[in-house]
Amino acid sequence: MAKVKYTHTLERGDQVEVNVESLANGGDGVAKIDSIPVFIERAAQGDRLAVHLFDVRKDFARGAIEEIVKPSAERVDAPCFHYERCGGCQWQHIDYAHQLKHKEQLVVDALGHIGGFANAKELVLPIVGCDDPFHYRNKVQFPVKYKNTQVLAGYYERGSHDLVNIDSCPIQPSIMDELLKTTKMLFKKYRISIYDEERHRGMVRHLNFRMSFASGKILVTIVVNHAPIKIKEFNNIDYLHAFTTLGEELAHLHPEVESVVVNFNQDKGNRILGEHTITLLGDGYIEERLATTRADFPQKLQEGLRFRLSSKSFFQVNSLQAVKLLEFIGAAAKENLAGIEKPVVVDAYAGVGTIAMWLSALADEVIAIEEVGDAITDGEENANLNNLTNVSFVEGRVEQALAVLMVEKKRENKNIDLIVLDPPRKGIDPNILSLIKERGPKHIIYVSCNPATLARDLKILSQTAENGENSSIGGYKIKRVQPVDLFPQTYHVESVALLERL
Repeated sequence: MAKVKYTHTLERGDQVEVNVESLANGGDGVAKIDSIPVFIERAAQGDRLAVHLFDVRKDFARGAIEEIVKPSAERVDAPCFHYERCGGCQWQHIDYAHQLKHKEQLVVDALGHIGGFANAKELVLPIVGCDDPFHYRNKVQFPVKYKNTQVLAGYYERGSHDLVNIDSCPIQPSIMDELLKTTKMLFKKYRISIYDEERHRGMVRHLNFRMSFASGKILVTIVVNHAPIKIKEFNNIDYLHAFTTLGEELAHLHPEVESVVVNFNQDKGNRILGEHTITLLGDGYIEERLATTRADFPQKLQEGLRFRLSSKSFFQVNSLQAVKLLEFIGAAAKENLAGIEKPVVVDAYAGVGTIAMWLSALADEVIAIEEVGDAITDGEENANLNNLTNVSFVEGRVEQALAVLMVEKKRENKNIDLIVLDPPRKGIDPNILSLIKERGPKHIIYVSCNPATLARDLKILSQTAENGENSSIGGYKIKRVQPVDLFPQTYHVESVALLERL
């Protein structure tokens, strides 16, 4: 095989001094050397840095900061003691106003470079920021280890599988800091064994907290390396009954703890939760409530929707920003459905149906498509909890379920008036995009957590293709894109795109 010829003279191990010009999707700073991009972790736009190149390729290089020669005006001291090691956040060293500016720019750049939209800057609205860019997470998951007589729990070090033991984390509520310290102490007090990943022995693997921002109540989940067992048998075994005693003491010390459960996971690997869970204390769930303060929204949404959340329920980790996201989706739906009698909405990739239930107050019928059975079970339970009789769930893959729905509605002499797409990070299958272009409704709302796949899919949806003699398929006009910051201190950004058929 012929050796690859580089178009530059950079080599691994080089020490270079660079100016950081921008931030990339993924969080790294980007500098240029002879037009070759150099990606640098924990950099800020405007930094002058001395960098060690540890990875050099044909078209790019990666470097690590050796010295901050001249700091950017955007750079701040990260409030987290563990920030330099921990892989949980990427942008604590950048002040929040500039974090927002960069996230907005990531969406603009993706639409321009990947989507090919010349008017990308005009399409993207100012980003909706977080009132408090810290203490926002309603769910945290800590791997647990034992080392040198100490119980460790925290996050993995960036770029490795080494555990960073933490006592506090600024992006979670302070009560979770207190709970983490107490629980580690109680593991030692009750001599509960900790899981050894290499030997696949020991009990406690993960510690999870889930909090309702509406009530302040917390669900504690302890993940153990043990075969599933019923609660009666569980409490008849001394070394397992210790977890029940621990849970009772934890709730006594912290009244915010409403429920404690044990989840069983004996599988090797990185999956956190197993299939089976038993409840040691409380009901095994907490309730969150999402409510709008907007007077132009239906009374049902002002009163708030209730969501019953167990250990395995999928839910946005930022409850307060989730409301802002839902408000924008709701406002767009109101605009698109205005004047339509008995509108029908489809929520594709629905998860537990959060968007579907929010839009139920604005439509005659909402159909939620989801392929994960557990998510549908949670969704149906939450719909019943809120007395929503116009929301139904369809289990199946979107490309199949959506095609069937389109046929069924035609038979009923009904139209699907709006489709909401909220896919995973990888975006939407091309077959689904083709189906929507050919037979989709006038309006689409596309909710995305990845600017790159959003831009790719919007490019496809906006294209008009020839379909035989004197006919064509597609396309959609991109009306606007609203970025929303659900994950401060990270590079992640959520976006809502509004599309209208040409």
